[in-house]
Amino acid sequence: MDVCWCAQLPTLTPKTQVVFLQHPRERHVPIGTARMAHLSLQGSRLVEGVFFDDDPRVQDLFGGDDSTAILFPDDDARPFAAWQQHPPKRLVVLDGTWSQAKKLLTSNPKLAALPKLSFQPAEPGRYRIRKEPTDQHLSTIEATAAVLGALEGDVDAYRALLQPFDAMVETQLGFLDRAGREPSGSASRHSSRSARRGSRADRRFEELLPLLQRPQRLVVVYAEANAHPRAARDAGAPEMLHLVASRPLVDGAGDDDSHTRLDVRIRPGRSLHDTVLVRLGLARADLEGGVDVAVALERFRAFLGDGRLVCWGAFARDLLEQAGDSHRGFVDLRALSCRALGGPAGGLDNAAVRLGVTPSLAPTRAARMLDDASGVVRALAAQVTMAPPPTSGDA
Repeated sequence: MDVCWCAQLPTLTPKTQVVFLQHPRERHVPIGTARMAHLSLQGSRLVEGVFFDDDPRVQDLFGGDDSTAILFPDDDARPFAAWQQHPPKRLVVLDGTWSQAKKLLTSNPKLAALPKLSFQPAEPGRYRIRKEPTDQHLSTIEATAAVLGALEGDVDAYRALLQPFDAMVETQLGFLDRAGREPSGSASRHSSRSARRGSRADRRFEELLPLLQRPQRLVVVYAEANAHPRAARDAGAPEMLHLVASRPLVDGAGDDDSHTRLDVRIRPGRSLHDTVLVRLGLARADLEGGVDVAVALERFRAFLGDGRLVCWGAFARDLLEQAGDSHRGFVDLRALSCRALGGPAGGLDNAAVRLGVTPSLAPTRAARMLDDASGVVRALAAQVTMAPPPTSGDA
């Protein structure tokens, strides 16, 4: 449901110019807060992108002096008291998940080289509709308000920055209450109400719950074949050509990290279907230079470990079995999406858009579909009220 918080926006003129650098995946998050902070702070900038070192919109940040600080917890960050004595002229705030913020730094050496400003919040976060790692992790607008208030010695003035934020949170909680759901990571004052309702959100996604309690075991898998699945009867059993997987709920997912992402191209055993290269977004050399299917399965098993497959339908699981992997169960992401959407989900790309997932810009179809599936998992996880972790048994 659309929510307008425009009437709640204050007009503040900080001494410090705030520059929000927003990861593209955060732009369409309906409960993001960077934009409301930007609209409230006179002279601030909101710049979307991934590669900023050579971006002409932000070159003034790299002056080589102490006039710019980046808000980021780091071992080499200066003590906050030192920043209070000599406040920066510009404050860079990264907007995105922790994984996305880290990627912005690793992708931009000049940005990463800026002096770091680390801040320990005096109050727990109030983002009750979005799960944060701990109570000390704040939303973008909360962190900005706290730091500006401390830097400029006027905490009360910057509490006004939280007016649209609080209004948005309360409105969303009202929607959830009427729908009989609780937000992930909600405050303890809502727990008894959730218990009385019997955790309806949990029952919708009961297959997912054990994996949310052990996120390293949740492995999203997508695969492409040397035949469109609908043509399998005419073309013979599909032959797996591209296998991708990710752990979307583990910190670092989406980075080039062997623990969170797998991408294997497999050498075809027969001539390629006429349209397969165009459909997959791969060059012939990508596949002809790929690995043998046995090697692909070995890499997949090493990546999966004791994880549990989460697939959009059974196609990827069936391709793995056809290639020689033993039969295994899986969590059907399509079925979960249908429950979340209250009806047919359509294709994976359609369900991702309807659940608020930012479209992927990955070059191959498999990578784009994996991004969509991973985004759907995160969207569903945000709707789940977590139960206490099990004391025994296996997910």
